[in-house]
Amino acid sequence: MPRYIEDEEDDLLEFEDEYEEELPPPRKKRRAPRPASPTRPISAILGAVLLIVAIAGFAWFAINKQPLSFLPTFPTSAPANPSQEQVPPLLAAGITLQHPTQAPVINQQQALLIASQLEPDAVTNAHTTTAQYVLLNYTAKNTSTTSLNHVPAWMILYQGIPLQPSDPAVDSTPFPQTQHDLYLFLNATTGKELLAIWV
Repeated sequence: MPRYIEDEEDDLLEFEDEYEEELPPPRKKRRAPRPASPTRPISAILGAVLLIVAIAGFAWFAINKQPLSFLPTFPTSAPANPSQEQVPPLLAAGITLQHPTQAPVINQQQALLIASQLEPDAVTNAHTTTAQYVLLNYTAKNTSTTSLNHVPAWMILYQGIPLQPSDPAVDSTPFPQTQHDLYLFLNATTGKELLAIWV
């Protein structure tokens, strides 16, 4: 190969090297900075407030062991008249109880007043007196009484009424118990006595 061609090739290579060195490195495209959104600080403050309210609510629940009163209650699909715990002596007498869904016409104080007029001895001698609003169901065992179904009633319980000692001349057998209880049922609409069960 002729000498001058080799010189030209060398010159060309040197020129390419110099050209590559002079070229600046390719620039990376920069994204334009986004303008600050005015809702960001508001969102941050609102999030912090909600977090504080949630922590305070859980603390209130943990300390008081009660549901928070300001929380909404949602209706549930519960039975219309759910059963409640049955009392064995009443069950034996044919009485079952349910939870009422409507408010009584006669309030608890009025029911206790009516009961005290009907059973004054039970009121004075009972150790404890309680009243509970129930739906009364009663299956009559004989024809002298009528059956009752879903009757709103006040169940007044007089507990610990002392039994009167019997005359030893008539019956020397001692009573197996020294006291008994009275379940008095009043109609929660009229105040009329429905049943009185001694146990």
